[in-house]
Amino acid sequence: MRIRTDGKVILLIMLLAIILALGGALAAYYLSGRPLYPDGTYETTVDDTKVLVSSNPKRTVRIVSTPPSQEVIDNGGSGSGQGGGEGGDPTPVPVPPLDPTPVVVPTLVPTPLPVVVDQVVFQAYTVQPGDTLYSISNKFNTTIALMARYGIDATDIVPGNVIQIPVGNPAYCPGSQPYVVRAGDTLSSIARKCGTTVETLKQLNGFGETYRLDETSVICVPVQS
Repeated sequence: MRIRTDGKVILLIMLLAIILALGGALAAYYLSGRPLYPDGTYETTVDDTKVLVSSNPKRTVRIVSTPPSQEVIDNGGSGSGQGGGEGGDPTPVPVPPLDPTPVVVPTLVPTPLPVVVDQVVFQAYTVQPGDTLYSISNKFNTTIALMARYGIDATDIVPGNVIQIPVGNPAYCPGSQPYVVRAGDTLSSIARKCGTTVETLKQLNGFGETYRLDETSVICVPVQS
């Protein structure tokens, strides 16, 4: 049996074939321009940022997250609004100033200087009629040599004249009394005169094995009762 073919049907079939061919060509062109993503989750770079991508042929490609090793430090994107955009510097973290540790300066206590006590002090005396250098030296327990050392001589012994008599300073011998050394004195003679011993005199005056007694010097002797 012979089948008649309608011309319109043939024309329609040809038109559909052309449309399918064009569609296939366009699909091939479109697919050729798309990047090929492997199946599964993998790491890739998107806008200079490493991300994890999950690819499934039956589904669309989606970004899972940034990789754990990727630490985003740029604050130039959305969020806080700080920074200068791409390549911006990290937001500085303010550091509180450190208070300097105060330096304790020890207070220096000045060392007191030793008090130097003079061996001799002066007593004012008005010369009386009949006075001599010898009588005045006996009256003040001093010596003519000590008075001469400070410029007093016979010309100053005038009745009514006021002179400064040098005598042993009691403050020079605390707990004892001063004694003005005379010509010819020794520790032995002074000890006998004052009723004491040579060792006592050495201890009172700090004398060692060697010492020197000068005329007009003042030494300390025990207080005589």
